[in-house]
Amino acid sequence: MTETPLRRTWTDTARATRACGDFPGSDERRLDVLIWKPAGEGPFPLLVYCHGTNGMAGESLYLVDALTTAGFMVAAPEFPLTSREAHTRIAAADVTDAPGQVRDISFVIDSLLADQGAIDAQRIALAGHSLGGVTTYFATYGMQCRDPRIRASVPIAASDPVASALANGLGFAGVMHAPVPVPVLFLSAEKDLFARMAGRPGAAYARVEPPKHHVMIARGTHVWFHDGDEQPVDHRNPDCLWFDEYLPGVPIPGCEERVPLIGAARQQEITVSAVVDFLVAYLNDDKAALARLRSIGERFAEASIVSSD
Repeated sequence: MTETPLRRTWTDTARATRACGDFPGSDERRLDVLIWKPAGEGPFPLLVYCHGTNGMAGESLYLVDALTTAGFMVAAPEFPLTSREAHTRIAAADVTDAPGQVRDISFVIDSLLADQGAIDAQRIALAGHSLGGVTTYFATYGMQCRDPRIRASVPIAASDPVASALANGLGFAGVMHAPVPVPVLFLSAEKDLFARMAGRPGAAYARVEPPKHHVMIARGTHVWFHDGDEQPVDHRNPDCLWFDEYLPGVPIPGCEERVPLIGAARQQEITVSAVVDFLVAYLNDDKAALARLRSIGERFAEASIVSSD
């Protein structure tokens, strides 16, 4: 059972927050952060989690619970212009603020290291879902914006972050790729309807330096990477519910399909196995965990993996 998180608010006085909807803008950048601490004395490895579009910091508690049990501190910011729980109270996310989110990560890491003495500064990882996965990718590999303190990276359901950024005008034009050997785990789902419009994840895997791993979950969906087990009564892909809410009336390729899906619980079970083993392998230098990650396809019939070390 996930413990009640600590709540911290930090304000970056050196950066402004632009106007969005009814939010008038500010000459400062406020970040509200949820922090979950494992049992024990530490120092603990740190995982910073980045939510997706119209998401929230506490959207993947199933994963938080597994990570804190494994000994990781987890911190998740409410990004001011893309979180539905942010203090800005935005009605619709401004995804073009993604470069600001990359800078938010560095600011949050700085603030955490100053505030939480139990963090091991040499064992910091980053993970994110959807737009948070794109944010994770550029914070790891964007030459002009990356944070070198990130020692492991987990973009989840991020498709090809570069193609997604260009197609959606996210603000990363001109950011070059840094060929750095940061260990990375890409997590993808076969029936992710967002991926059909944002580039295939294999391109990102091919682009980055090893060590790198890509786990594909057969019959998985985009939304089942975070909490919830939404399933439309008409047996459509649950990703369609997001489009129904935020893009009503827009025909989405794949929403006409009626195919058997993996189910949220199974997808999340595979996700926990992959993410925990990956982080334990690279942040704790655990060869047994790396072996478990490489063999994930033997333990879960719905998972397949490619790796390059």
